[in-house]
Amino acid sequence: MAILFITHDLGVVAEMCDDVCVMYAGKVAEHAPVGEIFNNPKHPYTQGLIHSIPKLDTEQKSKLFEIEGMVPDLFSMPEGCRFQNRCPHATAACKQAPVPERVKDGHEVSCIRHAEIAAANSTPPGKSGLE
Repeated sequence: MAILFITHDLGVVAEMCDDVCVMYAGKVAEHAPVGEIFNNPKHPYTQGLIHSIPKLDTEQKSKLFEIEGMVPDLFSMPEGCRFQNRCPHATAACKQAPVPERVKDGHEVSCIRHAEIAAANSTPPGKSGLE
């Protein structure tokens, strides 16, 4: 038996789900087992979501991470990656349609730069170490 659970509450996802499909503007950005999504997110949107989760061990007054920009107009989507206008790692190549790529068994990501982004992962979210 399977249950399709749709939510924006990542805490509930962590507790209830085995597999996670992160969607952005109606398309799958990343699909992987729940532990892989939380411990090793590959898509810049997934990374932004994970970094925006409030942490109990930080100062109460510290500002949460936010993903810059606005969701694209659903009636006139950009060509290529739908996240490109908000992505700190976007290049001209992102204007082409991203193809879901198998990173390893059970983990797919729709980002042509995910390997480069992972290599530069020491850079704080929202800053690109890939200039």
